[in-house]
This record gives sequence, structure tokens and C-alpha cells, in this order.
Amino acid sequence: MKCSKSLAKAVMMTQRWEMIDVPYLSIIIPCYNAVNYIDRCMECLRNQTIGFENLQVILVNDGSTDFTLGKMLFYENMFPEQMVVINCEENRGQGAAKNTGLNYAQADFVAFLDVDDVIAESFYEKLYKKIKEGNYDWVSAKFIHLSSKLKPDFKQPLTKKDKEYHCPKEECIIFKDLDSGMYNGKFGILPSRIFRKSLIIENEIYFPEGLMYEDNFWGAKCSVFSKNVYIIDEVLYCYYKNENSVVSSRNAAYHLDRMKIEEMIVELYKEQGLFDKYHDRIEARFLRLYFCATWFAIFLKMDTIPDVLPVMRKKVYELFPDYKKNPHICRLPLLDQMVLKMLEPEEVYTTEELEFIKEGYIKDFLRNGFV
Repeated sequence: MKCSKSLAKAVMMTQRWEMIDVPYLSIIIPCYNAVNYIDRCMECLRNQTIGFENLQVILVNDGSTDFTLGKMLFYENMFPEQMVVINCEENRGQGAAKNTGLNYAQADFVAFLDVDDVIAESFYEKLYKKIKEGNYDWVSAKFIHLSSKLKPDFKQPLTKKDKEYHCPKEECIIFKDLDSGMYNGKFGILPSRIFRKSLIIENEIYFPEGLMYEDNFWGAKCSVFSKNVYIIDEVLYCYYKNENSVVSSRNAAYHLDRMKIEEMIVELYKEQGLFDKYHDRIEARFLRLYFCATWFAIFLKMDTIPDVLPVMRKKVYELFPDYKKNPHICRLPLLDQMVLKMLEPEEVYTTEELEFIKEGYIKDFLRNGFV
């Protein structure tokens, strides 16, 4: 992958940052054909109450074919002390772009931001103050998911139901019920958090490259090594449903990458000695994300159903032959429980039958208010 700055330029950039005050926070923003969003993204960053001068903004151009790079260079020229632009000539996906950005991060704390989303003006200030005062591994705010035609309301009433979690060395934060008792918005996406950079470096936490859903693996590995985290029960991040984004593209083969990512996560748990200790939780997570969530993507984002059911059945029974005994399955959403019935090995589904299931799934999905 060809990315510039060159090594010499990278050294000069590092020396430049060393000559000025170290930024509070390094924000990595992958961009692919994002020319229509960069201005709004930069406005959000410049309005941050933490002070734009205290941020290092790392824009990674991931092989864009529009004027994204030109727009990036415009802002780097305007704010040379805050901005770093990295140009990758080849499109390698968000995982590679985020890994590249991490190599340039100068601050002790790191954040990732989706260029087409919107954040509250106090977003980074509130997370930064909390992670500093509590020496947490990461801190998260809540987020809302909106159509790109709507504007977020960041002034909703607060419940003051913040949550703090501490884990002994032998335990894993990912198996805590992080979202229990939370009332404002939703919890759980990578850009709604900031991380202690030493957590990332010391544990070699990097994104899988060449695969979509790379955030899922990152989040799992990060949580394996996290012992102290804090969740602010306040909506400060707006995740926009962008029909032109990569994850929303129809009929893309990479919607099936989730399967590979979840297999990698199970291997991670095994490597870290967590598989047996948290077997039921890991099993339920795998069923929900490997099987149910993949069929969710197939039903809603693919016009033709791929022939993956035999492969998925084989993998599930290979890893979790007694999954029906799992006590967490009954707590899954009804739509997920319905899809899990497709795992029955004696059931044979024709293409027409799968299309019928798809139609019923979508109707049930919409009827239950999911958009």
C-alpha cells in the first residue's frame, strides 16, 4: 500500500509535533470519496469545547476517486498545527486506513471518527476529562442512529445513570453487561469512545485489513485487555444512516465478512484463555453476530441470497455443537430466535423458501419499528 507522507516527511511531522505542546487527543478519520462530508466534519471539530488547538486531526485518504484529497489538503494548509493528511493511493478499506492513522497519533489518547457523522460540541471535552480523571482504558458516550435527513438533538434530559466498570486481571470487560440500566440512546460503536493509546500499543491492538466489520474485532480485542472503563449516559454522537456508505451498499460480497470476523474473535478468546470460562456468553454472541446478524445483512442488503447456509451450519456445529442448551438464547430478540431455526440440520431450504423467509423477516422487522 502506497501512502504518503514519505518517511522523511513523517519524521519532520513528528519533530513538528514535538516542538509544540503535545495534543490532548489524536482523532483518526478514514475518508473514501468523502468530499461531501469533510466540511461538516471539520466544522464539528473546530467547534469542540475542548479547543481545536488541543486536537491532532489525522485525515487518511483511502484511495478516493473524487476531490477528497484536495479538500483534505485545503484544511491541512489552513490548520498546519492541527492537521495531518495521509494519502493512500490504493483503496484498502477502513481497517488499513485506521492502522495507518495510528502510526501518526501523537497524543496519549486516541479517537476514531466517521467522516459522515456528527458529534456534540462537548463530546471530546467530556470524554477526555473523564478518561484523565479516572485513568480509564476507554470512555464512551451514547449515540443515536438517524436518517441523514434529520438533525440530532444533543440537549435531551439527562438521567445521570453513568456506569463505571472495573475488572480483576483474570476477568474480561466485554462480558460485563455494559448496557444494563442505560436509558439515553445506545451504546457500543467505536467512534463514540476515546482510548488510552498505551492500551493499544502495549497489547498490539490493530484492525484486520481487507475485511469489513473490522470494528467488531477491534472492539472485542480491546475489551479483552481493558480493565477500567466508563460509560457516560448522554447522547453525544450521531451515527448517520448514509445510503451511499460502504456498509449500506447493496449486493456487496463483503457483507459476508462478518462471518470471518466472528471466527477470528472466537480464536482470540481461545488464545487468551477465555473460551471455556465464558463459553455460554461467547456462544450466544457468536450465534447472534455470526449467524443472525449475517442473515440480517443478507435479507436487507442483498437481492440474491448467497449459498452460505451449509457453510454457516458446519461452522456453528463445529464450534458449538450443543448451542441449543445455551441459557442466553431465550433472551435474544424474537427475530434472532426465528432466524436461528434455520440452523436445524434436517431442514432443507430451497431458494424459494429462503426468499419467503426473507419476505416475512423484512415485514416483521419493519412492523416492530426497526428502521
